[in-house]
Amino acid sequence: MSGKITLRDVAKAAQVAESTASRALAGSGQLSEDTRQRILNAAASLGYEASARAPTVSVTKSGRRGVIGVVVAALHNSFYPYLLDRLHNELDDLGFDMVLIIDEITRDRAGRKLRSLLDILDGVIVTTAMIDSPMVEFLKDREMPTVLAIRSNQKGDVHVVESDNYSAGAEAMSHLLSLGHRRIGFLMGPDTTSTTAGRLEGAKAVLKNAGVPFETDLMHHTEFTHEGGYSGCIHLLRSETPPTAIFCANDVIAIGALDAAQKIGLKVPEDVSIIGVDDIPMASWSMISLTTVRQPIGEIGSMAAKLISEAVRDGGDGKAKHHILPTSLVMRATTGVAKED
Repeated sequence: MSGKITLRDVAKAAQVAESTASRALAGSGQLSEDTRQRILNAAASLGYEASARAPTVSVTKSGRRGVIGVVVAALHNSFYPYLLDRLHNELDDLGFDMVLIIDEITRDRAGRKLRSLLDILDGVIVTTAMIDSPMVEFLKDREMPTVLAIRSNQKGDVHVVESDNYSAGAEAMSHLLSLGHRRIGFLMGPDTTSTTAGRLEGAKAVLKNAGVPFETDLMHHTEFTHEGGYSGCIHLLRSETPPTAIFCANDVIAIGALDAAQKIGLKVPEDVSIIGVDDIPMASWSMISLTTVRQPIGEIGSMAAKLISEAVRDGGDGKAKHHILPTSLVMRATTGVAKED
């Protein structure tokens, strides 16, 4: 091979990504011994000189950089700042710096920004993964310690910390049925997320057990946003036979639905009951007072931080752990007895 030997040449010879070759040559402890040795052998056989490669980050004697990447798709969902705050504090206590990566999660663009940052990261926490997220496979292929928080990929091949979404949906629906509601609308998030899938499955199971039909004309998928909840609620409430209650996949959607009901002159809960999931701090504000199903946001952040710390320590070789945390109903002012026909 003529000319100066580059990191790309080494990566190609070892049949790994450049970022993986970089970590091995920097002494990272995150790779399997077979992968590391293959890269070192390729570098030696090609005559690659480490001095020709300008260091880009500071690496500790253990091969760690002390940096964890936390991936979110966007910050328009006010749920995530609360989670990120807990993650930041927990990672700081564990001796890690946190880098926030706002990255695409759609199949054709997944991980575009993350890819350029892999060389400075010890591990990655993904908070907005899709069920079949290619980002997760991308990280696994590069042997990057990874934890999924809030959402799972349902494959069981990476660490996951999430709430019991099935129970959350079941609790919400049981509450509405106990108030006499039988025509119930659904404002769900994207069907490509595990949170939507689990909450919808739990709610439908309760309806089935109670002998109450699931009415597909009252089912509406939207984004996990205030705007999605607002427009979806308008759509449901302007139907020929509108629901007496609406189950929203999260609190942000539910708050959008509350705004929509007020906009068209309906009283909550006298005319329509609305329930969410999450129990973000805003839900308890007196002007909102949202009935919701609480998921333990703080506990999820704390556990995800500890899991990624463990994964970095063992090089990502440990058995994948799946933690499912319990949820609980929080009754406030937005649900009431069903309106009589």
